[in-house]
Amino acid sequence: MSASAPARGAPSGAVGTNGGGAGILWRQVVHELKSLLRTPITLILSIGFPLLFFVLISALIGNEVVDERGGIRLAQFLAPSFASFGIVMATFSFLAYGLAEARSTGVVKRQNGTPLPSWALLGGRIGAALLLGLLACVLVIGVGVLFYDVQIIWRTMPAVLVTIVLASMSFSALGLGVAVLSPSPQFTLALTNGLVIPIAFVSDVLTFGGTLPAWMSAIGWFFPLRHLVNALGDAFNPYLDGSGFDGVHLAVILAWGLAGAVVAGWALRRERDRSVSRTPRSAKARPSDAAPRRVARPSTSVLVRDQIAHTSAILWRDASSTFFAVIFPVLLLAIIPTISGGGDITLTGGQRLGAFFAVTMAIYGMAVTTYVNMPQGVAEHRDRGILKRAHGSPLPTSALLLGRVVGAIIVGALTWAALQAVAALMYGTPLPPGWGTALVVFFASCVCFSLLGLAVASVTKSAESGIGVALGTLLPLSFISDVFVVGAQFPPVLNTISWIFPLRHATAGMTATVLPNAPVFDLPWDHLAVIAAWAVVGAVVVRWRFTWASVEGRGGKAKGAGKGGTAKPAAARA
Repeated sequence: MSASAPARGAPSGAVGTNGGGAGILWRQVVHELKSLLRTPITLILSIGFPLLFFVLISALIGNEVVDERGGIRLAQFLAPSFASFGIVMATFSFLAYGLAEARSTGVVKRQNGTPLPSWALLGGRIGAALLLGLLACVLVIGVGVLFYDVQIIWRTMPAVLVTIVLASMSFSALGLGVAVLSPSPQFTLALTNGLVIPIAFVSDVLTFGGTLPAWMSAIGWFFPLRHLVNALGDAFNPYLDGSGFDGVHLAVILAWGLAGAVVAGWALRRERDRSVSRTPRSAKARPSDAAPRRVARPSTSVLVRDQIAHTSAILWRDASSTFFAVIFPVLLLAIIPTISGGGDITLTGGQRLGAFFAVTMAIYGMAVTTYVNMPQGVAEHRDRGILKRAHGSPLPTSALLLGRVVGAIIVGALTWAALQAVAALMYGTPLPPGWGTALVVFFASCVCFSLLGLAVASVTKSAESGIGVALGTLLPLSFISDVFVVGAQFPPVLNTISWIFPLRHATAGMTATVLPNAPVFDLPWDHLAVIAAWAVVGAVVVRWRFTWASVEGRGGKAKGAGKGGTAKPAAARA
């Protein structure tokens, strides 16, 4: 048999026609790219975030002229860092997540049953990630050139292109290795971002103005991201001569890519061997499953209690939710004060840096849980028809929403407790002197962000759209609301915008409680008034637009929706 014969079961000429291998690979790249671009979260995190961070950090530290003679501005050295960040997010993080999701949903298994060769399946994903990373890089550099006077050094452009392609291939290989070793898409998303974001802090991406300790700097040089940042940074540095090629940086990037390819290849072969030998195991029924757990109609309090437990379990079991809402704020609390000189530094307002970030990270973690994760879970259950089936049970809307809100508040409160414990261990930070005020502001903010998150979930057509809107508003506002940056002087327009929304008022109310002489109870009525006003807005939208069934079409009502947009079961309609 010829080595070039098509796969068994494939029509004659199915493989190798219409452009041969190159045509097959290109069509697969286009297919995967369309799938990526249709996912809002991918566009936001891989393309929007690097560009947004570049614009916000440029506004924060100012695009000052560093060389009058050459017209060199500070953005000349910021743009390559955030372009590198975009490459890594598009290739490593979201290629890994996309492949993990395709494996968990059976897409990869079904594709393996087609004449499409395995190299085209993987090559299509890598090619799509490469193009997406290139797009993120071009957008950051292009915005820098158009609005921040970033200068293109044409003699180093070949080195820039080679570095981008090599880095994209290497990070893609690493992403494939992570995807095939991870047990679930949620775990993959948490793991990749749990690696990229802390490494970005020690790789000259997010350390604007800070000085890394020697041990952190050594960790940064071990990983490939710092080598990518420095390779692109040197290519855009007008004070350096040469072609822009750096053999050391490229060698480290290539070595990590080869290691990722070896791990991915080994894991894929191991998975195929296990799939052949694995026999399905039947679940054993327990005698208790046949017995009803309740013999009478449950009370509203019991239903609310069950929803609280259900919500807490969902949030804790989801690896990505736990990472972004709990682990990520703790990491930032450990990293930012460390690279800024230590947690015992006294700020202009009198707060200690460790105490300041303990409460701002508590607000951020709470907002992720209440505004993003909990409402996304509600929207996913709505899209999958779970809520519609639950609506046929005795569960009322009030018990459902109250249970979800309280469950999210409990997770947010536990996150705050964990942050205070870490701050005490690392920086010797005591409880806020104004702990009574802090409790009031925190729980008022929890209710506000829960209602706003449910409002976003109610007006968007899908869970993916909802999380795109939620993250697309929360993260930019966090940068201009004293969450990630202390005492930032933003342009007046951004400063005014930040005071319109409740996040700035929540952080302002909380940070005032860590002042050395803050009274136990001194309620900031101005901040609480804004938070309460936004809570009312969220409640009105939820009352108007919440539905138990998925919405068909923009602005449409769910089939069988009754007053308030809630779908009635068939028995009630009859």
